[in-house]
Amino acid sequence: MLLAVVDLFLIPNVSAIVVNNTDFSVNVPDNWTYEQGIFSGIALTPKEFGVLLVNHSEPLSEKMKDEGAFASFTKDRNFPIKNAGFDVYVKYKINIQDGMNVTSKENVTLDDEAAVKIQGDGITSFSGIKFAEYMLMYNEQPYLIGYMANVKDFEKYLPEFEKIVKTFKFVEK
Repeated sequence: MLLAVVDLFLIPNVSAIVVNNTDFSVNVPDNWTYEQGIFSGIALTPKEFGVLLVNHSEPLSEKMKDEGAFASFTKDRNFPIKNAGFDVYVKYKINIQDGMNVTSKENVTLDDEAAVKIQGDGITSFSGIKFAEYMLMYNEQPYLIGYMANVKDFEKYLPEFEKIVKTFKFVEK
């Protein structure tokens, strides 16, 4: 893991740490806490919700009932269809949403790669949670970037999450 401090964010008095793994890098502002997982993933949350990264036995939906925001950047190792195109991946991910009612979908670009962004409202055990997700493929491998927050915190931290997403870069390029 390589760390560097960078003043990339337009958030006053906030710098960022560049977190690299074997697949991608992302700049995490110093007012966010992060955990680098063993499966090429990065989980992060605003510092005031850092406890969300501690107890992995309790579901995030339960931890975030009253407050909280959480984001993750991962290579999607759970996509079971091999040698599939990007459209198949997006359709699959939208169809398996059981905790979110998708309310919007748009085509975007991340690190010069085609991506799809969806937003949605939590349902069932995720009631009271809002979501934003990005799906993309690189070298025929799917990647998922997700953000979830309690409805009262969603809009507050969404702009910072979007700034973090804009720093997403594949390492091999």
